[in-house]
Amino acid sequence: MSILLGFVLFLGIQQLEFQDELHAQPLSESGTNHKVVILNFDDNRKSQFTQVRPILDKYGFKATFYVVCKYLDNKKGYMNWTELETLYKDGHDIGSHTMNHANLSDSSKKSLEYQIGRSKECLQEHGINATSFAYPFDKGSDNKTVVNIVSNYFELGRTASSPLTFLRCDGWKNKLNQTDCKTYTNNGKLNYANQYSIKGWSHDLSRKVNSYDDPALYDRFIQVVNSQSKYNKNGTINAIPIIIYHKAGDQGTDYNTNLELFNKEMKYLHNGNFTVLTMADLGYDKKTNYLYIKSP
Repeated sequence: MSILLGFVLFLGIQQLEFQDELHAQPLSESGTNHKVVILNFDDNRKSQFTQVRPILDKYGFKATFYVVCKYLDNKKGYMNWTELETLYKDGHDIGSHTMNHANLSDSSKKSLEYQIGRSKECLQEHGINATSFAYPFDKGSDNKTVVNIVSNYFELGRTASSPLTFLRCDGWKNKLNQTDCKTYTNNGKLNYANQYSIKGWSHDLSRKVNSYDDPALYDRFIQVVNSQSKYNKNGTINAIPIIIYHKAGDQGTDYNTNLELFNKEMKYLHNGNFTVLTMADLGYDKKTNYLYIKSP
C-alpha cells in the first residue's frame, strides 16, 4: 500500500526519515480506529500508583508498567508488591525492567541471566505473567548476547529512540534493506528493528534534551501522537507511537511530568478518540515476521 510520507523528529532533536512506501498491516477485528497509542511507565515509582492510576482510570485507559523487581518493597518512593498486584488485577500490563535497573551492555552472561531471566521469575512468583521487557538506559538491544537471553524469556523487547514504531519494521529510510521484523539478517547481524527492539518515545528525555517547558512539551506530545496519521488510513495500522513516562506528580522536572500536564495529555487522547493499548496487545507473527495488534 503506497502512503505519502514526510518526516518526524527523532528524540526532538534529530530528523527521522522514512521509506517512500510502507506495506499495510491489516487491523485485527477489534474495532480499533486509525489513531492508536501505547502508554508505558518505567521504574515503578509510587507516584505511578498514587497519581497516575486515578487519571488513567478517569479516562478508561490501561498502560504497561515496566518494573524493577528489587525496588518493590525495598526502595523509598517506589511501589510495593501490593500496589503492583493491584495494578495487574485492575487490568494493566506489567513488564520487566530487570532486577535492579542494571546497564545490560556492561553485564556478563551470568549477570544477564539474573537481570533478565530472574526478573521474569520474580514477577511470576507474584502471579504476574510478564510478556515484554524494557531495556534500562536504552542499552542492550543492539547486543546479540543480550537479545538472545531476552528472547528466551519474553515475547517482545522495548527500547526508545523513535516517536513511532512500525509494525512491519520497514519505516526507517536509513534501513532500506529491512522489510520485516526478523531478529537477524541472513548474515547473522541484528536488525535495527525487530520484536526485541520495539521503539518508543521518551516523553521525559525529550523534555531534558530540548529544555522544554510544559507548553512546549505538550505541543511535542501532540506532534508525536499525530505523526502516525501519515501511515494509518481507513482503520489500517502501520505505525504506533509508544509514549514512555517515568515519574509523574513527583518533585522537580528531571524525568518527571506534573499531573496537570499528564492529565491534559490524557484528556487530549480521550477527546481525540485515540485507542489506548498496552504492550500486551502487540503480538508477533512468526509466519509473516510482522508485529500485529491482537484481537480482544
